[in-house]
Amino acid sequence: MTRAAASRTATLVAVVLSIVSGIGALTLDLTVLPTHPEPPLSSGWSGVLPGVAMLVPGALLLWRLPWHPIAVVLTLFGVLWIVDGLAAAAVNYAWYFDQGAWWAPPAFWFFSRFGAVLIFPIVLLLLLFPDGRLRGGVWRIVSIAAIVLGLVLPFAFLFSPAEALSLDNDDRADLLAAFEPALPTLPLPLGVWLALLAAAVPCLGLGLFLALIVCVSRRFGATPVEKAQLRWLVWSALIFLVALVFVFPNVPTGLVDLLLGVTIGLVSASVVVAVTRYRLYAIDRLLSWTLVYGLLICGIVLVDVLIVLAIGSAIDDRVAMLLAVVAVTIAYAPLRGSLYAIASRLVSGRRGDPYAVVSSLGERLDRAPDARAQLAELAAAVAEAFGSRSVQVELDRPGGEAMVAIYGTPIADAAEVPIDHRGEIIGRILIEAGRRPVVSTRDQRLLGDLVRLAAASVRSAELGRALQAGREKLVLAREEERSRLRRELHDGLGPLLAGVKLRLETARNLAERDPARSLALVDAAIDDQSDVIGEIRRIVQDLRPPALDDLGLLGALDQQAARLSGGGMVVTVTGAVPPDLPPAVEVAAFRIASEALVNAHKHSGAARVEVELGEEDGMLRLEVSDDGRGLAAAGSTGVGLHSQRERAAELGGTLEVSSRKGEGTVIRVLLPLRSDTARQEVVADVG
Repeated sequence: MTRAAASRTATLVAVVLSIVSGIGALTLDLTVLPTHPEPPLSSGWSGVLPGVAMLVPGALLLWRLPWHPIAVVLTLFGVLWIVDGLAAAAVNYAWYFDQGAWWAPPAFWFFSRFGAVLIFPIVLLLLLFPDGRLRGGVWRIVSIAAIVLGLVLPFAFLFSPAEALSLDNDDRADLLAAFEPALPTLPLPLGVWLALLAAAVPCLGLGLFLALIVCVSRRFGATPVEKAQLRWLVWSALIFLVALVFVFPNVPTGLVDLLLGVTIGLVSASVVVAVTRYRLYAIDRLLSWTLVYGLLICGIVLVDVLIVLAIGSAIDDRVAMLLAVVAVTIAYAPLRGSLYAIASRLVSGRRGDPYAVVSSLGERLDRAPDARAQLAELAAAVAEAFGSRSVQVELDRPGGEAMVAIYGTPIADAAEVPIDHRGEIIGRILIEAGRRPVVSTRDQRLLGDLVRLAAASVRSAELGRALQAGREKLVLAREEERSRLRRELHDGLGPLLAGVKLRLETARNLAERDPARSLALVDAAIDDQSDVIGEIRRIVQDLRPPALDDLGLLGALDQQAARLSGGGMVVTVTGAVPPDLPPAVEVAAFRIASEALVNAHKHSGAARVEVELGEEDGMLRLEVSDDGRGLAAAGSTGVGLHSQRERAAELGGTLEVSSRKGEGTVIRVLLPLRSDTARQEVVADVG
């Protein structure tokens, strides 16, 4: 039989045994309790309830994780709890109906003595989480001390003499006299046994406390997910410890049985969450309400005590109690809300009120003067919302260094959350896990909302900055172009035209006196005029290549290809262009292609270069590919390629370069045939 098969067989045996024992216990309860509502021992259901709370998660774990130590502990002690309930119900039945029954002494021994071990699994669960092994180093010593302290109670009840157990307890003395089996005990003085019995429960509480400390110590060096799992287990174990020390000794036995089942169920469920790594981390509200109701209960008790002490002696006790109820009722509702807000803030930062977090961030972003200040506000808002000491926000900027805002001190192992804006990753958030890590779906949804809100605002601010920079650049370019034209007209055309004018005036003055010299000056003026025409053509060609007007884009590129072909390189131009190509797009495509061809001719060593034109989704597509040596590295682009990208970006287009060393280069350009406004107007007309 395989290990998994043996584990599942043991699981089935445990479940069957528990079902039989549970049915037996409840059947005996139904026989005894209707006529004897206060039996000498706890009812059978009081053992079945915590037993089921441990058995169900334990059996699920044992079936899924063969012989996992934590699964074995839960399953084994779940069965023992249910059998303990059967033993208690059996003793109650024998007490009233058949005190001579053969099964009554072993059932009484199991309940009254062996049953003392049933709290011990809580200590084991805290110490063995999550891998089923004790911690090493000094924590192993603490773990062993917790185990020893937890075993004081079972040891005292298993081996102490009946005299020690029955001292000052007449009901137990009668039961011991009727059902105690004749088993040997350890020969220790009665005083020692009494001391052990007196110290048993405090030792158990101290053992639980040490086990809880060991469990909490696992948080150091744990991942955010493991820390979240530990929060469940620590929270439930703390409730159990508080109930064991402060609640159980002061409430009726029936209520103790009920609370014991509930608290053990909480611990067992928390262990399942931790071991199986289910993403059930919505524990914030439980933690917050635990704090709130703990403080409220303390406040209610304090109000009762103060009223009774202050005026209890002067008025009837019932009136004092009524006043206490009225005072508590008046203060309860508003105090609960305020306490919950404070507790939620302590437990999980401001994430407990996501609307307030988002609203606060929106106001901060509105007040921030620029994108850098908005990033700083986003970092601060995320830190406050998630109780983190370190948040770093990075925003990628095209063609430049990333913009960074830091809250707190950066750390090396921060979790990274991408900033997505309209399907594009524009940056990232590096966040340190705070008092509670960002793991639940609700947390991630809140963080996503914060990121989207800030991304839209920051991107708008960046686009505004880029737009302003673009306007300034256009103004500067326009003024530089005007200055260039002025210089060329003044320094180039101006002197040429002045010289022509001077020759013509001189020729007119010499026309009557020296006709031959006058004609020579006219001929010289005609030659100068040719230089003027050539200068004008040069200036015009710089503004817009004449070939575009004479031949169109394809013809102009064919002309460039013919001029650059040769020396072992062949350039071909293929494809088609849409009619009525916008002049700006036509010039940009010609300039980009010409620059690419010149680069290929000078640097690539290619034997073949292909230029392809076409239309794609309302965009002019231009591809220039060669079979040359390719770019040496991704970052080895020069000024020419940078200017090509700028030409494409000025029209709202894109330019992509793909190249591998020794495999050639492909430059792919997309230029919009219409502006965004024109495309929107077309879509509106179609609609």
